[in-house]
Amino acid sequence: MRRRRNDYRTWEELSVQERRRGVAILAVAGAAAVTATWLVVGGGGTQAEAGAAPPPTVGMQASAGTQASAGTQVTAETKAQLSAWYAGTADLRSQIVTAVGDVRADIQAANGMALQPACVKLGQVVDRIAGLGQPPVESASQTWTAGATAYAQAVTTCGNLFDGTPQPPPVLLARTTDALNTADGHWTTLASQIGAPAQVVPTSS
Repeated sequence: MRRRRNDYRTWEELSVQERRRGVAILAVAGAAAVTATWLVVGGGGTQAEAGAAPPPTVGMQASAGTQASAGTQVTAETKAQLSAWYAGTADLRSQIVTAVGDVRADIQAANGMALQPACVKLGQVVDRIAGLGQPPVESASQTWTAGATAYAQAVTTCGNLFDGTPQPPPVLLARTTDALNTADGHWTTLASQIGAPAQVVPTSS
């Protein structure tokens, strides 16, 4: 019996062939998103096999030291405070990288059973971002917040795959990956603003 046009199936109800087709569509959409991020961030970088590729690393900094918003003077003391704040986020950022890598890998493998808990785990880490406070420089604060917001959006959209949201799984998978690309891009830009090495989602094995 045929379903109504708007009666979409969940991830678990799709056949293996349909999942693979959805991932193929996702790869095309993700590649376009990464190209846009690359144009903004600049530089070359590693390619993740899981889902769409994450944004590249920043090979060279646009200028020495912290980048501030136009017309804002950043003192040496503020730079030191910013670097200290960023160092204090290292553990959580590392957990984000790992959790994002797991989500990408499960999308690439069309593994819905693993994807759901992977997205839940990412959400648990994302929920801890607010507790780290904000960078002491406005431009860095805006970039940090934009990245955190995009990670939260990725978690929400991934959850929609399993809660009966009336959207085709390939669309939700593409939106999840787009949000991850956006978030990774913002936090790569943040590292550039601070003058720190960018964290890169590891390539899946």
